[in-house]
Amino acid sequence: MEYVETTQSNTEALVKETLIYPGFYTTSIRKFSNIDTLRFQEVFNTAIANLKSDYTKGDYIRDERFNQSWDHIQGEARELIVKLLEMYCAAEYSGFILYRELSYQLKEENSILSGGFSLMSRDEARHASFLNKALLDFRIKPGLGFLKKEGRKYIFLPFSWFIYSTYLSERISSCYYITIFEHLESHPEYSIYPLFSFYKSWGEDENRHGDFFGAIIKSQSQFSSGLRARLVCKFFLLLIFSMTYLKYQSNDKLLALLGLDAREYYISTIKKVNNSIRKDLPLVLDVEESRFFEKLDICLQHTSENKRINISSQNTLLKLTRKIPHYFSILLVMFQLFTMKSINTKEKK
Repeated sequence: MEYVETTQSNTEALVKETLIYPGFYTTSIRKFSNIDTLRFQEVFNTAIANLKSDYTKGDYIRDERFNQSWDHIQGEARELIVKLLEMYCAAEYSGFILYRELSYQLKEENSILSGGFSLMSRDEARHASFLNKALLDFRIKPGLGFLKKEGRKYIFLPFSWFIYSTYLSERISSCYYITIFEHLESHPEYSIYPLFSFYKSWGEDENRHGDFFGAIIKSQSQFSSGLRARLVCKFFLLLIFSMTYLKYQSNDKLLALLGLDAREYYISTIKKVNNSIRKDLPLVLDVEESRFFEKLDICLQHTSENKRINISSQNTLLKLTRKIPHYFSILLVMFQLFTMKSINTKEKK
């Protein structure tokens, strides 16, 4: 992150402005507008009613626990918390902008979807605002120049990529938050900052967003039924779960700060996600199979080796030559994982 020093208006403390970088995404609005919400009116009505209920609205109130200086958190612990806040702030603003723009673009074409995205945008804005205030606790002010549309660079995602990645992102975020909240409830000695006590409400918001995308998935035959749907679903689950798991080592220090073992935390989260998506997808992975995470550990070893090669002083061609066998090994392991047994959620009982 880049920082610019400014003076805080109501105190003499120095405030640093951080430039956060949300991702800007888009997809086929035509395919969204063609979704037949009437045929699946009941499932959409339920998802939107839950969004409208907004039953966590009153939960995001900064209580007396925040009324103190956080200067006692210093060194690596402070850096880790600030990094977490910056990352989540960027993600929430990314979601806010994405859902707001989808709501606007679908207003005339599909009022049901437009309304749902508007409600989700509301939630993301509330989360981002709460994170803004949390960053100020650490004397950091996010720069919000990205809210102006000029200069944004959008990444276009094919419709299926967009639906699966956004759906799974919401489900994974929900389980992330709930797992940390439950852990800190049982081990309050690790609750070094009160933001984490809001993770239950945060997780519930993300789960309702996942329910809305679940309704979209159920309304689309290419996602919900048939051999092609199952193969595509399996591909995306394996891709997203493996990407999620392979980054656990980069978050081990933060999770250790909260009293969590990073590997166990990510395995627990993936298992929770896999269970929560059964109601929406045609299949789920058999993550209870011990070989599943053992094979991902093999991938992790190869990616770690490639990182070591990358920072060596060797020339680019030699680095690439040394990395190719590791890339090939990763692809082979991923193919083995893809051919492992999956669990069909639509089987007749």
